Amino acid sequence: MSFFPSVLDLLDVPARPTACPGCGAHAPAWTRVTVDGLRVLTHDGDVICPDDRNFGAWTQPIPAPAPVRLEVAA
Repeated sequence: MSFFPSVLDLLDVPARPTACPGCGAHAPAWTRVTVDGLRVLTHDGDVICPDDRNFGAWTQPIPAPAPVRLEVAA
């Protein structure tokens, strides 16, 4: 997201929502692109939405790493 208005912001196009449907962030140029057969939600064509189900968001808790047993040399 930028502090400067984009061209789409200045055009006042009422047909397209300015909020990303995934995360709700201000992203008037949001679009869905196909990457390796998956539909990916992006904010401007190359920035993946953090709440995208395919790449952006974790839908399950991150598993804890397995404990590693260390041995101290005498």
